[in-house]
Amino acid sequence: MPFEPATDHRDGRVADERSIDLGVVRLDVKRLRPLKITRSPRQAPPPDSGVVQLVAPLHGTMRAVWADRHSEVGVGDLYAHDIARFREITVPETGGREPFVMAAVTVPRPLLPFPDRQMDAVMGQELPATGAVGALLNGFIRDLAEEKGTLSPSDGSRLGMILLDLIAAFLSTTIETGSGAPEAPRHGLTLRIQAFIERRLHDPDLTPRTIAAAHHISLSYLHRLFQERGETVAAWIRSHRLRRARRDLADPALMASPIHVIASRWGFSHSAAFSRAFRTAYGISPRDFRTRALLSGASSP
Repeated sequence: MPFEPATDHRDGRVADERSIDLGVVRLDVKRLRPLKITRSPRQAPPPDSGVVQLVAPLHGTMRAVWADRHSEVGVGDLYAHDIARFREITVPETGGREPFVMAAVTVPRPLLPFPDRQMDAVMGQELPATGAVGALLNGFIRDLAEEKGTLSPSDGSRLGMILLDLIAAFLSTTIETGSGAPEAPRHGLTLRIQAFIERRLHDPDLTPRTIAAAHHISLSYLHRLFQERGETVAAWIRSHRLRRARRDLADPALMASPIHVIASRWGFSHSAAFSRAFRTAYGISPRDFRTRALLSGASSP
């Protein structure tokens, strides 16, 4: 586990463990014997508390406490938490010989394009891996966990970026599903518009006016659809362009691409404006973010 147990634990709790290097993310496959790991709220956050971990049980169940949320997670569920607010994990006795098996994906928090309030809404609870995106993500994690060969660094990096995109898509869908119950036709129209924008993020001429015209609605109605979700059309476009650019900056396979080329690829025609927007969104310059992300990937176990 990526934290030290504080109380009531057993020696030899990890029956087997292996890590798969996926560049900016890491996948750990663990076979755990019955155990209880507890972390006191008074303990200082561990050094790797700036990450989010997504757990996919492959066999058996576990019980978890994150902040004040209690969950029981089994096969077919996904479970996201950050280590800073982890309180307790229990793998119960089952009377069988087969241990609890899980795949845990560790993702640096800055790589997930969601504000803290949205992440808090989905962390610390069982998330059924249902629907197209959830099933695809769960199956992809399972396939990676069962990979017996040795991935080359470039293959691992590419698979890691795919996994990161799937995690972001799954969390986005989960957040969207739990964010309320808007009227179905308006909700469907908003999703279609967002998909339209996603396909054209590279176009520097993408504007609210062209989006409204493409969907045969007025500009004011388009703005109202987004305002109902607490955001503007321009802000939504900018945040998703920044997310794609941030993904590319963290990709070792693209380390030779200049930052301004990556910015231009995602619709930012002026590198200075891109740098300002990136720093405003993530609190770090594109250059420093790239350096940290690539160093983090290079030092992953």
